Amino acid sequence: MPKTQLGLGGAIAIGLASMLGAGVFVVFATAYQISGSLIFWSIGLAALVATLNSWAIFQLASQVDRPGGVYAYSRVYLNDHFSFLSGFSFVFGKIASIAAIALVFEKYVFPGQGFWPSALAIAVLALINVLGINRTAAVAAVLSATTIGFFAVITVLAFLNPGHHIHAALSRNISNPFGVVSVGAGVVFFAFAGYARVATLGNEVRDSKRNIPRAIVISLAAVLVLYLALAWVLLDNIGLKLIDNQTPVAELTRTLTGNGWIAPSVAALASLGSMLALLAGVSRTAATMAEDGELPKRFQARNRFGSPWLAELLIAAGAMLLTSLGQIVWAIGFSSFSVLFYYAVGHLSAFAQPAGERVMPKWLNLVGLALCVVLAISFGAETVLISIGILILAFAARRLWQSIKSL
Repeated sequence: MPKTQLGLGGAIAIGLASMLGAGVFVVFATAYQISGSLIFWSIGLAALVATLNSWAIFQLASQVDRPGGVYAYSRVYLNDHFSFLSGFSFVFGKIASIAAIALVFEKYVFPGQGFWPSALAIAVLALINVLGINRTAAVAAVLSATTIGFFAVITVLAFLNPGHHIHAALSRNISNPFGVVSVGAGVVFFAFAGYARVATLGNEVRDSKRNIPRAIVISLAAVLVLYLALAWVLLDNIGLKLIDNQTPVAELTRTLTGNGWIAPSVAALASLGSMLALLAGVSRTAATMAEDGELPKRFQARNRFGSPWLAELLIAAGAMLLTSLGQIVWAIGFSSFSVLFYYAVGHLSAFAQPAGERVMPKWLNLVGLALCVVLAISFGAETVLISIGILILAFAARRLWQSIKSL
């Protein structure tokens, strides 16, 4: 049993650091293009989905202490088919997340330089993880404090600035308000990614049954307030520039301070920290799947540092391949769809838990499942069909491999 060394503050720091990654630096422009003046409702809906998902994951993690997240939980409460699909969707979705974050890094730090800066960043971070150097709670606290401090200062400066109040002029008639809110929420959901990390800490946290739910609520509430405030000041100070700007936070910082290097520096820190943590987490999920025979056994191979090096390198290669497409919106769409599918299976698993293991009512699992589905299918037919097609091909390949092994 791991030594319980994290208090409430440490758990909150991990939650904040997991959410305040690169997504916040890029999603608001795309979300505003989609939902216009309803962007605040999109942020609220994304936060609601994240809260329900975290609650379900906490309920599951309280009973199953095996690594792998929903992949491990659904193997206990559903069956190995759901387990494989959730695990594969998580791995694929997080590979897309790594690609999207690498593109954010490139847009902010090396604009116009193409594929190589993002690919090099992924390669270097994968090497660091292979050598067994992982982010700790202390580093998580530094990352979250830096990012929160930056946005707090920018937000205060923005409210002190008279602004242009352009956001009202950008309002437009919307025939399907819930449709645009859900699509916008699907995009903003990417910026909440990582929220369930706290729920899986288990007995690494002192008095976990009391402190983990509190840490989830506090970290999600803090991030929600920050995102609402940031959306407001972006609209108020950038206005029309927000529609076509892929680096909105950099534009906001230049508008308020006249400085062009602060935002790229913080974006680089957040991006590199997010990718480092994602590479480590995804490779370990892949290794757990390999231990169960759901992926080739070679993926479970670990080096003397305890790192699943082959899984790490192949995941990094997949992320680099996606970055070569150069489309942040596509990467975010694939990531969010896959992760929402993953959490939909999580809600099904939580729904299947017996009464003695429950901390949330079953009807909330159904609400969470429905909202995951709504947000997942909101990305458009192309993203949805490609993502579903990849899942079907993966499932078919698994069944074929199982048939070959049984001969």
